[in-house]
Amino acid sequence: MTTTIILIRHGLTDWNKEGRWQGNEDIPLNDTGIAQAEALGRRLANWPIQALYSSDLKRAAQTAAILGEAADLQPIHDRCWRERDVGAFQGLTWEEIAVQYPNEFQDMRTGNIDPPHGEDSHALHQRAVTTFDALAAQHPEQMVAVVSHGGFLHTILLHVLGMPVGQYGRLSLRGNTGINIVEISNGHRRLSRLNDTAHLESY
Repeated sequence: MTTTIILIRHGLTDWNKEGRWQGNEDIPLNDTGIAQAEALGRRLANWPIQALYSSDLKRAAQTAAILGEAADLQPIHDRCWRERDVGAFQGLTWEEIAVQYPNEFQDMRTGNIDPPHGEDSHALHQRAVTTFDALAAQHPEQMVAVVSHGGFLHTILLHVLGMPVGQYGRLSLRGNTGINIVEISNGHRRLSRLNDTAHLESY
């Protein structure tokens, strides 16, 4: 039997649109993000999802609430699914980071992101692995959906694929409300869908 975990990035925010690093800043969805969440809900409404989890940050919680209404599920909010604490990068664009933190910016170009005063790559990896494995153990042979954040989900997928810590940017999760599906069978994990935004084709 197979455990299916659907990992979903939240809908669009104004800071996403501006290219600003959000981290744990509690930014809500904008109108486009709400429309994206509604499209996601229509797509997943009849999928046999048995539980719905969400980060407690507004952009994820709002996305999950809209999905939950469509799929008749009550979201379970858990701060373990929050985005990475990006420390000094919070609120900045890539261009601003390049000017204010040139050394860290050069490291980022190799995929190694460790924001000053933020959550370092190894701490993020440990939190992501622990959170994902606990969810999988709690829902064997079920289909479960989670609404979380791009950086955090990227870390989980690197783990699933057996890729090294600190390889940010190797996968694209830029699609807001993108669907990523991990299937677990007989202890083996398989990524069967990555950044699927087919429900947004009309936008």
